[in-house]
Amino acid sequence: MAHTFGRIIFISVLIVLFGGLGVWNALSQEVRFPIKPIKLIIGSAPGASSDLPIRALAKAAERTLGQPINCYNSPGAAGTLALGTVLKEKPDGYTLVTVTMATVIAAQMEKLNYSPSNDFSPIIEVQNQPMPFAVRKDAPWNTWQEVIKHLRGSGRPIKVGIWGAKSSNWLALSQVEKKENVKFLYVPFTGGGESITAILGGHIDANMATSSIIYAKSGELKLLLVFADQRLKNFPDIPTGKELYGQEGVGFGGGFGGITAPKGLPNAILTKLHDAFKKAMEDPDYRAVSEKFDLLISYKKPEDFQNLLQRTEEAIKAYAKEELK
Repeated sequence: MAHTFGRIIFISVLIVLFGGLGVWNALSQEVRFPIKPIKLIIGSAPGASSDLPIRALAKAAERTLGQPINCYNSPGAAGTLALGTVLKEKPDGYTLVTVTMATVIAAQMEKLNYSPSNDFSPIIEVQNQPMPFAVRKDAPWNTWQEVIKHLRGSGRPIKVGIWGAKSSNWLALSQVEKKENVKFLYVPFTGGGESITAILGGHIDANMATSSIIYAKSGELKLLLVFADQRLKNFPDIPTGKELYGQEGVGFGGGFGGITAPKGLPNAILTKLHDAFKKAMEDPDYRAVSEKFDLLISYKKPEDFQNLLQRTEEAIKAYAKEELK
């Protein structure tokens, strides 16, 4: 009997000991994070306005974290394909993914089985993304009013390149359609690079990719309207969606971009990642690349970024409900 009791005590001590070691190892990993390279999945095509600035940001954050941040592109469906690939990944901080306003909209409109605000761990917002309405330099329209006049009086549709079938580009213009009683013909692409090639080749009439701004600077495209919080520094005469259509529209003030992780990310690791990326937002290279695309540096801490994602989802749900009436 005594021998059996002794074995029970011995086994109990081992369980407590090794259980404690497991907890200690987990805490130790959080303290030592990161101890290996980090993977950052970008939900757009290479070279896009939502790709190159994030790569510059990651490169700057590496210096704080002391480990490489390897960036991989997973374009398609306005960024939801990228989110879906990391949905079930371990929340250990070694797999991150970008999220944009277009991603949130697509997830809601396509009724996906996950929510960017509830099923992930938002880390930081780093960008405000203007959405320009650009046409070729030889297009017959020189102002936004001329585009609207054409749509009201002509039987020929205007083909507009957008990012994904149901993205922030689509949502902003679909609200304009209601206000102006007009219709566009939407042509979805997996990234800005593809739509730029299409408009320069004459396959579409207009483009909503943020990278259109670069080609407007060179004179190959003309900007007629921009959905953004404020007028662009390099195009002060181009009106914004907010100016023409008010504050209440979803996307009239442009989109947003940030970084998130699988749900359940430990607070200690989330804080390290947040602090590293926040510091990286001051990096001259990141700011230079962002300025090249006329992106606005826009910061939100984790809880504020999550609130923004939730508010956007609620607005999209309300808009989708209105669409079904």
